[in-house]
Amino acid sequence: MTTRFNLSSFTRRAVAYGGATTVAVGALASTSAPSIVGEDNPVADAVISAQRFAVATRHFAPMYFDYRAHRARVRAMGADPTEDEVRASRQIMWARVAERLRDLARAQGGIYVKAGQHIAAQPVAPLPFQRILRVLMDDASERPFAEDAMTFKEEIGADIDEAFASFDKTPVASASLAQVYRARTFAGEEVAVKIQQRPVAKFLQSDLATIEGYYSLLAWLIPGLRFQWLANETRRHMAEELDFTSEAANSVKAGRMLARDFGDDELHIPRVHRQLSGKRVLTMEWCEGNRIDDVSALERNGVDVEAVAARIQKIFAKMLFVNGFIHVDPHPGNVLVDKNGRIVLLDHGVYRTLNEDLRRKWCNVWLALIRSDDSALRDATASLGINPDMSQFFKLILALVPTKIIEDPLVKPGETTHTSRMDTLTPAGKRMIFRQIMGVRLEDQSQLFENLPRDLLLVLKANNLLRYINEQLGSPVNRYKYIASSATEGLRSTSSGATDTTDVSTINRGAFARVRERLGDAVAISFLPLQLLLLKGQLAWAFWKMGKKQAASATLQIYSSNSASTTTPPKQA
Repeated sequence: MTTRFNLSSFTRRAVAYGGATTVAVGALASTSAPSIVGEDNPVADAVISAQRFAVATRHFAPMYFDYRAHRARVRAMGADPTEDEVRASRQIMWARVAERLRDLARAQGGIYVKAGQHIAAQPVAPLPFQRILRVLMDDASERPFAEDAMTFKEEIGADIDEAFASFDKTPVASASLAQVYRARTFAGEEVAVKIQQRPVAKFLQSDLATIEGYYSLLAWLIPGLRFQWLANETRRHMAEELDFTSEAANSVKAGRMLARDFGDDELHIPRVHRQLSGKRVLTMEWCEGNRIDDVSALERNGVDVEAVAARIQKIFAKMLFVNGFIHVDPHPGNVLVDKNGRIVLLDHGVYRTLNEDLRRKWCNVWLALIRSDDSALRDATASLGINPDMSQFFKLILALVPTKIIEDPLVKPGETTHTSRMDTLTPAGKRMIFRQIMGVRLEDQSQLFENLPRDLLLVLKANNLLRYINEQLGSPVNRYKYIASSATEGLRSTSSGATDTTDVSTINRGAFARVRERLGDAVAISFLPLQLLLLKGQLAWAFWKMGKKQAASATLQIYSSNSASTTTPPKQA
């Protein structure tokens, strides 16, 4: 006999089970498990793991019904709904799913917050995910000091009071994975002590299994929701970020690597205290400084803002194009500037290493872009496994606007993505503009990012952050000058520093490429910002015209409708 599997009834039972289990396990946890996650207690840990799974189920399971509601809305549109109507309904569904993910992250904390942050940062994520989950970037849950003290003793083998001359028990920073404290060693040195939040590692495997399982189920239930690869990336991130010995090794490697090009008066990476560090504890030299985007503080200290802007671009260009070993999270909170103008680089938990082949391909992409050699850019884009027809769209992403706002180039200061004038355009209008100007379909961006080598996704994020930093400093430098210089050096040398005798000259075609041949890269670099400005203006003009056209069409439709409804029949004779 064949058994029929009713997915809808199964999911409803899962929701009911999730709610019931949350109540039951929550009551058990209140008596059996301490409010502070303490020493190993298999029974208490099992109770808390079950409770966390139940909470996840309570948030994940209703997402299927959000999809069913979307399908019902589409059916209610009639036999032939327009593409824009279907897309509008889908956006409602994505918004509800994103809200559930946000609430789940806030309820569970730890890895769920990191997973939400990761989704929000992905260019392939629907716009509601990027907008709604962005709030998780600033979410931080402070844990009891007693937990951190217990973790420190387990890791170092001594109590905090025994290891330090003084220790401020109030954290100076609290994030989803760790808390940072200020302390003083017996040698009199000020240090920062980073201690991993205890529940994160304790329930890592069960939380990861829950996230991966539900991502897989949702990908099967909801067409278009392809987050399984994000689960794999999240697992990879967690393995790196939760091992502080890896972070310590990254900082040492980066310090030695960059010392070849930058003196200690230009760049400083905090020294790690090995004897006071372990897998879950990292003790580093305390460094004073202001965020690199705090221009007023830099100016009060008499710091040369232009020199700082140039130096940070040089540092990361060397890391990426010459060494192939790059810090992929240079947000302003991780880049400080001291009173002497020296850059202090923090948080070395996540790096990406590009192998020799990928590093050289990436050099060729940027050199072709900077030299305006469209043919070479197509070849370089194809070498990454991307459809070469997407090369101009790829250029837009790399050099013009951050990936997250690529659909919204007309946002003004004070406007948000979801209230900007760009949202007055229908999706069909947006797609028409991108087909006309960039020669690509707007929806093809998902294919582009899914085909891009995984390590380059975070490199793109770093590129956006570096562009943001330069803009916050007033764009005092042409960052493409440093990219071109390092990319050229990277093609002439191996990542180990040895000279490569292979002919790496790019085939030159097109008008701009001929200009480069005659006048050199300096002229091409000088013209690139103007080219990008013209392209941005072209997009802005096209969006404005399309918006006016659609507004006029909508007004005419309303007028025609009103006229039809108010017209009276002629009087009878």
